Amino acid sequence: MRILITGAGGMLGSALVPALVAAGHEVHPTDLVTDAGYASFPLGRLDVRSRDDVARWMARVEPDFVAHLAAETDLEVCEARPDHAYETNALATKHVALACRSARVPLAYVSTAGVFDGRSQDPYTEFDAPNPINYYGRSKLEGERYVQSFAERFYVVRAGWMVGGGRKDHKFVAKILAQLHAGARTLYAVGDKWGTPTYAPDFARCFAGLIATESYGLYHMACQGRANRYDVAAKILAVLGRDDVTLVKVGSEHFRAEYPAPRPASEMMRNLLLELQGLDTMRSWEVALEEYVGAAVADRRVPVRA
Repeated sequence: MRILITGAGGMLGSALVPALVAAGHEVHPTDLVTDAGYASFPLGRLDVRSRDDVARWMARVEPDFVAHLAAETDLEVCEARPDHAYETNALATKHVALACRSARVPLAYVSTAGVFDGRSQDPYTEFDAPNPINYYGRSKLEGERYVQSFAERFYVVRAGWMVGGGRKDHKFVAKILAQLHAGARTLYAVGDKWGTPTYAPDFARCFAGLIATESYGLYHMACQGRANRYDVAAKILAVLGRDDVTLVKVGSEHFRAEYPAPRPASEMMRNLLLELQGLDTMRSWEVALEEYVGAAVADRRVPVRA
C-alpha cells in the first residue's frame, strides 16, 4: 500500500517507517518538525492541526492507508495547556478522520493506555470503559471518538509505556541509562504506578501485521507482562550487571515537582483482541528491554561497569 504517516519523526515513527517499508509498503512519512526528532529518513512537513494542510497531503500522496501518529504526548504540557492538547490530539484527529472518509481510505490512530483511570487491579482490555484523569488522556480519547465517528474503516491502537528511540530517546529508560552514563551510583524509581512497557520495534512489527488483516476495530498493543518503574529500572541494572548501583523505590510524590500532572495508578493493558485472533506478536517486556539495553551498550551509550 501507499501509506501516509503523520508524526513520523517521533519514537514510534522511527520504528514504524522501517517496519512498513520492510513489509513492502510505499511510505510517505511526515511531521510538524522535519529537521529534528528520532527520524533517520526524510520527512515532509505536515501540521495536522491544519485541515487545509491535511487535505493538501492527501491530494499529493493519494494514499491507500493513513497511519496517524502525530500527537502532543507530554502530560505536563497537556495539563498546563488543555486547549493545545485538544487541538493537537482531538481536533487534528478529526481533520485526518474526515479526510480519510472523503478519500475512502482506512485510518489507523495510535492512542494510549492513558485513557483509563487506573483503578482496576487487572490489566485493561478493549472491553473496559475508558475514564481518563488528565488532559492528555481526555484529548486522546476524544481523538478515538472522532475516528470511530467519522472514519469508515479504522484501527484504534492503544500503546503502553513506549520504549525505544536509541540515541534520541528521552523517556524513562533513556533517563536511567543517561544517569548511569553520568556515573550515578544511586537511582530513584517510582514503585506505585503500574503499566505495560511497549517496545517500539515490537509494536511496529505487530502493527504491520495487523493492518494486513483488514480486521478493523479497537486494539491494545503492548508488550506482555506488567511492571512499575522500579521493576523496569531493576531489570536495566540486572541486564548491565550493575550491582554497584543502589536502586531506591519511591512514591510518585518524590517527583511531584518535576511531573505534576496526575497519572493513573495503573496503565496495565492486555492485548485481548490480538490474542483471540492469533495476531499478538508482542514479546515480554523483559525480553524486549534486554534487547534495547544491549543495543545501548553496543552503541556505547551506557557502561556495563562504572
